[in-house]
Amino acid sequence: MPAGFRNQFEEKPGGNRRQLRNRLLAAVAFSLQLVGSSSAQSLWSSNIFAGYSFLGANLYTGQHANMNGWTVSGEKKYLRFFGVVADFSGHYGSAAVPGSCVPGSVHGGSCLVNASLSENYFQGGIRGSYAAKRVRPFAEFLVGAVHISESGAAAANGRNTFCETLAAGLDFRIARRLGWRTDADFVKSGSFYSQQNSVRASTGLVFLF
Repeated sequence: MPAGFRNQFEEKPGGNRRQLRNRLLAAVAFSLQLVGSSSAQSLWSSNIFAGYSFLGANLYTGQHANMNGWTVSGEKKYLRFFGVVADFSGHYGSAAVPGSCVPGSVHGGSCLVNASLSENYFQGGIRGSYAAKRVRPFAEFLVGAVHISESGAAAANGRNTFCETLAAGLDFRIARRLGWRTDADFVKSGSFYSQQNSVRASTGLVFLF
């Protein structure tokens, strides 16, 4: 048997082993890539949330109002456990607030009148979270501004003021790119001398990307 042919025949089994090893390594790398792309769409991902929001507000005037509305937020993940959040919400309702009465009345020119209320929040901040299987608890701190409006037959005023929010919530993954969120927030607005403290609760869909 010629030497060249013999060498080719003897090296072929080793070449097959190397080829098989390379294919196995390529398959493992491809599997890891699939796992990585799947986790990129998990609860660790950036997301957009939209849903219903309830606000229980202790107004600057001393009265309490329960308001219903909407909330939308977006989270961009820059680190595994932390993301940057933009949060927007609007709440609407009515309450009896101080207004003007007929001069010389028994109320001394001031009484409570029914007014329509609206509060619109524009905030941003940091969210910390930890995802385990289909559940992700999180906590966040937001700062921003709120526009508060009161309008009625005998009362009309509005104000723009600073606000801050401490929040905690839970995300449940229900599909590859879809989840459900429930959260509860403590919202403080105004200044040291005049404050409004509110409790906000929200629930709705989370879109993962």
